[in-house]
Amino acid sequence: MKNLLKNKKMVIIGSIIILIILLFVFIKVISGNKSVYGSRCSDSDNYEISSKTIKKAKETIKTIDKVNDIDIYTKLCSVKIIINLSEDVDIETVKNMSNELLKDFSKKELKYYDFSLYVTSDNKDSEVYPINVTRHNSKDSFAW
Repeated sequence: MKNLLKNKKMVIIGSIIILIILLFVFIKVISGNKSVYGSRCSDSDNYEISSKTIKKAKETIKTIDKVNDIDIYTKLCSVKIIINLSEDVDIETVKNMSNELLKDFSKKELKYYDFSLYVTSDNKDSEVYPINVTRHNSKDSFAW
């Protein structure tokens, strides 16, 4: 009789623990943040980059004579920059160009946006390109 009573108590305690765990999981799923980027980008409209700034940044990059094409676009908290070079350009030149590029954006934009720079070359045998570097909004320059 004691074993039967002891087993019932264990079943009841186990059931209560399982119900509490399921309740916490249910609450977490219901109240969870559904944004892919979290809440950091909820005010992205306040930091919109103007077309004038993007145009100026493109002109800065086009100062390198071997630049074929450039595309800059923003999505929430990120600025994506894609550059295609006609042939290999010294990596130091591209590093310097990326630092100059950041000067075209305001301090407010630099503190808000993460930047991603993707550089390719028409030289299919290139040992340097493609290269992808990023800059977190808390850093001063790209992470080479």
